[in-house]
Amino acid sequence: MYTIIAICFCIVIAVIDIKTFRIPDVLLFSFALVLFFMEKSQPHTLLIARISTALIAFLLFGVVWYYSQGMGFGDVKYATLLGYLLGPDKLIQAFFYTALLSIVVYMLGIILFRWPKTTKIPFAPFLSAGAILALPINIQSITGVTE
Repeated sequence: MYTIIAICFCIVIAVIDIKTFRIPDVLLFSFALVLFFMEKSQPHTLLIARISTALIAFLLFGVVWYYSQGMGFGDVKYATLLGYLLGPDKLIQAFFYTALLSIVVYMLGIILFRWPKTTKIPFAPFLSAGAILALPINIQSITGVTE
């Protein structure tokens, strides 16, 4: 259930960012509350690891935001939430997928659609896709089928 809820939030955030180039704070806050209440029964060591990962994601994306202004601060906040959601092991995997997908789309846009190099593209859809690809999915819990 946790994974399905996270995927739903990721999709909604991606769609809104595509349409508006903004990620509403109310949506990020709602996502944070859901994550917090779903995780409160976890061991403290896991909670500390997830909070630490969120801080690392915040610092990493915060530095990129501060020095490049290439992304909005909503992306920084969203990356922070994804750090908490995924934890240290999956966050690196998610950021790898995010970078790879965004580079491929940008290059295809330039080559196939002749986008100017200054074309702005929303980043949250790539963060969402990376997170969804990195999320551990238990097919048995989704389908209810046991082997």
